[in-house]
Amino acid sequence: MARSIGWRAGALAATIVTASPALAEDYKPVACTAHQLWQGRPLHAPVTPVLEGAIPETALPSATAAQLDSLFDTMRSAARAQALGIAVGRTGEGLWSRIEAPAGKRLWWASAGKTFVAVVVLQLAEEGKLSLDDSASRWIKGVPNGDAVTVRDLLAHTSGVFSANEDLRIRAKPHYLPPAETLAILRRHGAMFCPGSNWRYSNSGYDLLAMIVEAVDRRPLPEAIAARIAKPLGLTSIVALRAGQPTPDVVPPALSSGTPIDVSTVGAGGPIAGDPADMVRFWSALLGGRLLRPATMNQMFGQLHPMFDPGTWYGLGVMVLDVTDGARTDIWLGHAGGAPGASAMLAWSPADRTIVAVALTGDGPAAAVANAVLKSLRAPLR
Repeated sequence: MARSIGWRAGALAATIVTASPALAEDYKPVACTAHQLWQGRPLHAPVTPVLEGAIPETALPSATAAQLDSLFDTMRSAARAQALGIAVGRTGEGLWSRIEAPAGKRLWWASAGKTFVAVVVLQLAEEGKLSLDDSASRWIKGVPNGDAVTVRDLLAHTSGVFSANEDLRIRAKPHYLPPAETLAILRRHGAMFCPGSNWRYSNSGYDLLAMIVEAVDRRPLPEAIAARIAKPLGLTSIVALRAGQPTPDVVPPALSSGTPIDVSTVGAGGPIAGDPADMVRFWSALLGGRLLRPATMNQMFGQLHPMFDPGTWYGLGVMVLDVTDGARTDIWLGHAGGAPGASAMLAWSPADRTIVAVALTGDGPAAAVANAVLKSLRAPLR
């Protein structure tokens, strides 16, 4: 079933980081000694992630840029965004981007940053330094069902590992969770299901991946991301945030009411800040085969698990969205992100030969902005 993307489509991005509350008493913890076969809803057919042509480092045609500039102003007003960044990369044509944010500040990409974590893990697997079939217990002690949970499960959110940010004590008083506290919370709640048998979003799964990266690559995750991705690709605006450290150069999330999230508390569940143009460059490099081998890319999009909403699917650190807009049905490859006060969307639309990157602060949904951008590019220029 395809997913309609409109102004009411903010639910996806808004739940990517926060998800829904759960207590240990809400489910019976499950003890498993072995990985299990999938028992959830039907999977999506595998998707072949191919970028057909390169996105050149040239500006889009002036008429297209003018069209996008006009749309930017409309979208900022419609989304009620206090800060907004949009970038568009089109194969064979070029790149356009615009940011309205405080000077010197980077935009936060929330869970869209999980793809960076996945790329680092998959590069380590390609180098033979770990296996996606390694148990979590090989690298970390004390993970519930750790002998059965695999690295692949952590990437795909099929581990059954509780997401520690959903603990009601943590929700009442949010703060950065160091590894020891994260593991203590996971043990207190126990596993939600046997690994491999179902799907449920777990930011703590990515915190565990950060621990594994540090153990295997012998450097913290932010350093690994910088050395393996940002520096080789020349992504000068991209920084991997150090969990628990101040983030003065990041635009803080903002809400019209309520309390926005503190970016410094998120950890590996949302570790990236930077400009939208560099996020387009990252996805262009990823889909263009500059970061991972083709066989590894096929694994990222090979087993796609049903997510929260109809038409949303999860692979290994990536998402696939079946998008319907009236009579038109498309597919997006990318990753959404969101938390109270911030929303982000990275989407490669093969039908449009376009990568769109949107990040904003405020109440609006980045996915709807991305869809409006793609629709605008399909319309005849005036």
